[in-house]
Amino acid sequence: MTRAFQFARVRNEGPSVAGRLIVLSAAPLADPEEPSKFGIICTKKIGCAVVRNKLRRRVREILRAHGEPFQQGVHMVCVLRWRAVEASYSDLERDWQKAARKLKLQLLSGQQDTA
Repeated sequence: MTRAFQFARVRNEGPSVAGRLIVLSAAPLADPEEPSKFGIICTKKIGCAVVRNKLRRRVREILRAHGEPFQQGVHMVCVLRWRAVEASYSDLERDWQKAARKLKLQLLSGQQDTA
């Protein structure tokens, strides 16, 4: 995702799960077969450009390794918290997996309510 309105739609319409290091939000798409899109928000409050880019690269790698359940039918936004700067890769990975598990349950329960 690249546009502000796309990020705003996901953050306003879909469920959100907060972890210690990240906040994940997702919005299901009308067509469940449509490929998913993923966006990362990393504010300037976190640090300089080098630090922010390092965190974004880590999150992208975590998504490649563990993003299989979100391959189709959902747009996701990951907001990095200031604590993520001091966290190791494994801490960030663990927090992402925990938040993604909770978010997946919320998305599934939301789909069952509308069906």
